[in-house]
Order: sequence, then C-alpha cells, then structure tokens
Amino acid sequence: MSEGFVTVLRGDEPLIRALAAAGCSATFADDDELPERGERGSYFYLGNAFEQIKTPLRLARIRRRLAADGAPYVWWNRDAPWNCAIKPWRKLLVHAARPADIHLAHSLQSVDLFGAPAVYFPNAVQVDRYNLAGRTLESLREPAHYRCDVTFVGTLNPGYRRLRARIEFLGELARRLGRQGIDCRLFDTSVGSTLTVSEQVEIIQTSRINLNVGAVCDDPVVSWGLPERCFGIAACGGFLLCDERRHAAETFPADAWEAFSSLEECVARIEFFLGHFELARDKAERLHRDVMEHHTYGIRARQLLGLVAAWRAAR
Repeated sequence: MSEGFVTVLRGDEPLIRALAAAGCSATFADDDELPERGERGSYFYLGNAFEQIKTPLRLARIRRRLAADGAPYVWWNRDAPWNCAIKPWRKLLVHAARPADIHLAHSLQSVDLFGAPAVYFPNAVQVDRYNLAGRTLESLREPAHYRCDVTFVGTLNPGYRRLRARIEFLGELARRLGRQGIDCRLFDTSVGSTLTVSEQVEIIQTSRINLNVGAVCDDPVVSWGLPERCFGIAACGGFLLCDERRHAAETFPADAWEAFSSLEECVARIEFFLGHFELARDKAERLHRDVMEHHTYGIRARQLLGLVAAWRAAR
C-alpha cells in the first residue's frame, strides 16, 4: 500500500507540496478525521502541536487512534525554538503533553523547551520559486551584470515588534555603507508588498552581496536555525552573508558562505568581498550546488519518509 498522510497544515506549505510530488496521498483534516481502520501502518499524521493543544481531549483521541493504527504523530516545528507567536502557557501545555513521535525541529534548541526526541530538520528552498531562472552560474561571474553592491530582501514592517532589531541594524548598516559610497538597498516583503518572486530573484542575481539579518523566532535569544531566505539566495546563485547561526556550520560547507557577529564585522565583510569578486562567486557557486543537492523541499520530503520508515521499523 502506498504511503499517505493526514495533515492539519495548509496545502500550500512547501513540505506538503513536496510530499504530494513524491507520490504521497494527502488527507486534509479539520478535526480528528483519520483513514479507515483497514489502512493500519500505511499513513502518518503531520500535525501542529501548538494549535491542537487548544483542544487537548481531541488531541488525546487522535493520539490514541494513531497508536492503535501504528501511525506516528509528526510535528514540523518551523518556528523553533521559541515559537514566539504562541502564548507562554500553551508552550507549557505542549511541554507537558506526550511528545511527538517525530519532532522535526528548525533548531535543536527545541529540545530544551519541548523535550526529546527532536530531529534537526532545517528549512530548504522552494525550487519552483527560487532558482537560476534561466541564468547560469558562469553568466553570474560577469561583473557588469551587477547593479547593486548589497541588498536585503525580507520583512521590514516596523509594526512587528520582533523585527525592530533587524530594522535598526539594517538602517544603521545602510547609513555607514552610504558614507563609504557603497550602495545598500533594502526591499520589504511584508504583507501588501508588490514585490513579486521573480523580482526577488532578479534582485538576488544582480546584487554582489545578499544579506540575511535576523528572524522572527529570534526571541528571547537568537535561534540556531537558518531562515528559508538563506537557501533561496543560494538557489538563485547569490552570494550569502549571514548573521551567525549555530546550525549553519552543520548545514552548509564552511567555505561556501560568510557570517558576521556584529555591525562592525558585517561592514568589514562587505568591504572585503566587494574587493574580492571572484572569491565571492566561488563561494556562491559552492553554496548553490550544495543547496540544490541537499536542501530542497523534495529532499526534505524524502528525509521525512525515511524517518517514518525508521520509526515503524523500530516498533
């Protein structure tokens, strides 16, 4: 019997689309809808622990049924570790509840808050959106192709309290670079932005340096995990300069990207790589190849199916 899954997540989530592309049949459940009893061991359940803990009795019924069916409860926790938008008391409920059979964590800091086991399951690139878009890595080595020195593409809405540090950092960075004649442009992708995905790709591919600064889940301290932006920049062939993320060292090759830990170090890295174009392109090409080989959502779907198979075998 082919693998299937039940999910309470949206159908447009990249992992859901990747599982469907891998041939998995999906059932989108609003409540405790599960397959017929005759399908024991042929499906897994992709849930949202923070939402489902709001109705603990229903969740308990689902977990009992999954146990009877030999189907694992999988939690894809993309906001790990802090899940900032969730009320603190609900975090305590999740911590006290029975842990997920398979906890896919954006950051292994999750273990401290929600308990073991947890599997490091980093973000990835949505290759149907972020890719070379008809260009080649060789064509991106032409210096005349670039229109901007440094860019950041992401949410810059000051109404989001957790993004104020990012906005302040980027504002000061742009001012310092501007005084040195370095062009730094910031592009806001907040709700209501008219910036299309194809325009984002063009910005990445025409910028010598592409920044990652901050993430919504960086509260109360910085998450170890990498935002999806890092993978998208690489997939488009861009050179990535990223704020320090502990999981980056175990995710990307050390010689394929650059990090900074302060504003001063960020400025210094920018000055250096603007003066060493070929070195920046060498790194960008290595990271592009690594991401396309190891960090697409199609690969994540296969990894999840492997985890499900291992869980069943262990039982």
